[in-house]
Formats: sequence, C-alpha cells, structure tokens
Amino acid sequence: MTGVQFVRYTLSCPHGTYDQAVGELVDLPARGWQEYSEGTLVFWLQAGQEEEPATAATLYRLAALGTLAAARDDEAWLQSWRRFHSAVRVGAVAVRPPWLSPQPGALDVMVDIGMAFGTGSHHTTRLCLAALQEVPLGSLLDLGTGSAVLALAALRLGFSPVYACDNDEVALLAAGENARLNGLWPRFFSADVTDRAVPLPATDVLVANIAVRAIVVLGERISSGDVSAPRQAILAGLLETQAEQARAAFAGYRLADRQHAGEWVMLRLERE
Repeated sequence: MTGVQFVRYTLSCPHGTYDQAVGELVDLPARGWQEYSEGTLVFWLQAGQEEEPATAATLYRLAALGTLAAARDDEAWLQSWRRFHSAVRVGAVAVRPPWLSPQPGALDVMVDIGMAFGTGSHHTTRLCLAALQEVPLGSLLDLGTGSAVLALAALRLGFSPVYACDNDEVALLAAGENARLNGLWPRFFSADVTDRAVPLPATDVLVANIAVRAIVVLGERISSGDVSAPRQAILAGLLETQAEQARAAFAGYRLADRQHAGEWVMLRLERE
C-alpha cells in the first residue's frame, strides 16, 4: 500500500455532543478511529473520500458538534501508532500486537492492527471478550469481525466452527492476515447483514459488535425466521441510549447479562 495517502481528522467536542459524534462515526468509511481522550476522537479517511457526498455530509454534521481539524498523513501513522498499543488481558484471553511476547498462561491472540478497527483495547471488544467466556461452547458467528479479534479469541476458547463476517473488504484483508499470524482459520465471508436476501449461517452463539441499526435489523430477521435463532446473542457497539432499542428487537430472548464500560453497553441475551 505504498503511497496511499490519508487524511487524519481530530474532533474535539463537548460532553453533551459526544454520544452523537460517536454515532455519526459509524456512517464514515473510516480506516481506523480511536478515542484519544475524553471528548476527543481521531479517525482516518483515505484522501479523496471527503469529496463523496455521503461522507461530506457526515463530516459537516461532525463539524457542527465540535471542532474538527484535518491533516494529510501517509502510512507512517501506522508505524507511529504502535507506540500506543500494548497487550490487553480479559479473563483467560490476552490480545497482543505481534511485536510483544505472549503472556504466560494466557490464551494468546496476536493482532496486527493494519487498517481495520479492532485491537482488543476498545471497551466494546473487551466486553465481548468477557462475555464469550460466560457462554457454553459451540458454533459461533462474529458479525462485524473487523480485524477478527473476537473470532480468533473464540477459536482459542474452543468454539467451533467460527464464522466471521464483515462488509468492509479492507477489514477482511486484515482479518485474514491476523488469522495467518495465529494459525487459526475462522470461516470468513463478506456480507451486509441488513440485506434480508443475504443468508447467514446457523450457529449456537451470535456476536454482533456493530451499529445499532444493523443489530435491530438482525433481531427482526431472527424473529421472522429469516435467520436461524442462536441460543446466545452477544450484542455490543451500543451506547447507553441505544441498549433498549437493541434488546427490544430480539423478541423471544431474555436478558442474561448487561455490562457497562464507559458509555458503552454489552447485552447478553438467551433464547427463551
């Protein structure tokens, strides 16, 4: 990817608009984003994407929520970003970048961040990693796999088979590379889960760390019988204000667990 140019955006917003700003980010074709401090979000777009109508409209809305600054960058940011990433331990699972050594006694998952979201450090990923260790083993579907952190952790924990889906081809390329690094092979596929014509594999456990609107459509597809109902559903990527909307979409499920981290929520649902 030599010569690929990126624009780095820094958004500083007051507390009252922060949740809305995070919600807007899911509409961007961002190649990575991170919460650097309270009220400050940093994300990257490939140069030229800011001219696309939908992206330009989202950037306009973000600018109205706070102070948005842009700076042109290149692939060097990936190398400098390494300084900010360390190993993440959640229960028996340790997620680490490849330049660090494995933790003794841990189920090791190695992740090179590449260009895709998902290093194991984000609140939603940590919540899902913890929830995976609370459900019975079986087959598993990871929706919005990103860099495949959760799918690889599931295989380490003993889930099989594990399917991993994303609608971002860049994410799937990074996920495939991470699978190779670990010698683990989820069954990757590309799909838009909101497309009711797209079939999804039947599994015992569903993990959906995705936007709330996609979770709602997924719940509706399960309720209608369009998608096979898993025994367990782990729902994340949800802000506090979105949790009840997501739960309501999963008719026929009871709330088994609800965990919080910062402004994020994870719901673990069991089929009644």
